[in-house]
Amino acid sequence: MSARRLWATWRSLWDGDDDPLPLVLVRVLLPLVFLWDFYEVWRLHLVVPFWGPGAAGGMGDPEGRSTVTELYRFFPVTVQTTHWAFYLLCASTLCISLGLFLPVSTIVTVLLYAQFATVLSAADRGIDTMFRNVLCILAFSGASRAWGLDALIFGKKARIEAWPRRLLVLQVVVMYFMAGVQKAAVAWWPWGGFSALFVILQDLAIARHPFEWLRAYYPLTQLLTAVTMAFEWGAGLVPFVYWARATRARGGWLRAQCNRVGFVPWWLLLGVGMHLGIAGTMRLGIFPFAMVAMYPAFFTGAELRRVAGRSAG
Repeated sequence: MSARRLWATWRSLWDGDDDPLPLVLVRVLLPLVFLWDFYEVWRLHLVVPFWGPGAAGGMGDPEGRSTVTELYRFFPVTVQTTHWAFYLLCASTLCISLGLFLPVSTIVTVLLYAQFATVLSAADRGIDTMFRNVLCILAFSGASRAWGLDALIFGKKARIEAWPRRLLVLQVVVMYFMAGVQKAAVAWWPWGGFSALFVILQDLAIARHPFEWLRAYYPLTQLLTAVTMAFEWGAGLVPFVYWARATRARGGWLRAQCNRVGFVPWWLLLGVGMHLGIAGTMRLGIFPFAMVAMYPAFFTGAELRRVAGRSAG
């Protein structure tokens, strides 16, 4: 393949416009999940212990470091600064969900959240990093100009660029696939007896309830462990399936089978079941809800409206 043809193929992956509905749903739902998380931090009085000055009990001890974070370099190292930064983070996150000044609110949220991550990296989870990555995509998506307060202020758009939704899909796919690759413990594999979920659910630091009774259903936990691995490694097939859909006119048996089976909806349905299972059995916070909140990006607006129409009917 020539360089010119390769470049044209690469551009075609990201070019074009898109129905804004999928990204609008992500823009609304994902920040709401994190606002719930922020509320729990506030309710449990953890704002200062997580991100406050060391003199006030802050575990990150930001003023005691050789390199002071920008938040406490430009503002006083006080409890008041911590609280105001936290409240501003909550306000900017709410603005994202409302679609108000989206480019500004996403940038403010990313910067403030990154500052808190710097203060206490132990409190920064993988889903927090994922959230900041997604916000960097949403900042340039124009999703607030379709449904949101920005549409009322600056005018409504019927279509937005296609690349933000596709890039978000790639982000989620890479996350799932790498999660499967990084499961190197033998308990996740056949030679470890697919025992990982059983072991995890016996750890009361993770499990929501004592699951001693699962000993009688050990084969079920083995099956669910294998299904989890199949789901995460199956993420690697998603780009191929989308490619088969985009090139269906070329024909071929394998391409036809990919388009006939409809792999992605079934894969996502399995993901929803997996995350509901995680939410019901493990103490992993907002992780399962935040991941499912990004699933609308895998569909076109027409597909989502078709599903909504069938549900209403």
